[in-house]
Amino acid sequence: MNVDFSAADLVAEKVWYDAGTGRLCLSAGAYQNGIPLAQIPDADFESTAPIGSFSLGQNGAVVICHHKDGTETWLPVDLWLPDGFSVGALR
Repeated sequence: MNVDFSAADLVAEKVWYDAGTGRLCLSAGAYQNGIPLAQIPDADFESTAPIGSFSLGQNGAVVICHHKDGTETWLPVDLWLPDGFSVGALR
């Protein structure tokens, strides 16, 4: 299937963690995708403290990981586009 969807079109409306698959998922209208959270290198996170929750920021342009120590790591939503995620994509 072809997907004609760009980062400019992607405005996340909902984010959640699926413990069964280990994926951090988001939805934007009818579009839904998940990325494997454990495959994001620890060095790409702002803290080594566990993540306690997730939210959306910048009008749906980023996913915010809220660490237990109060630190936040922001992930751009274009990681959820087809071929948008690869190990080391945040560097």
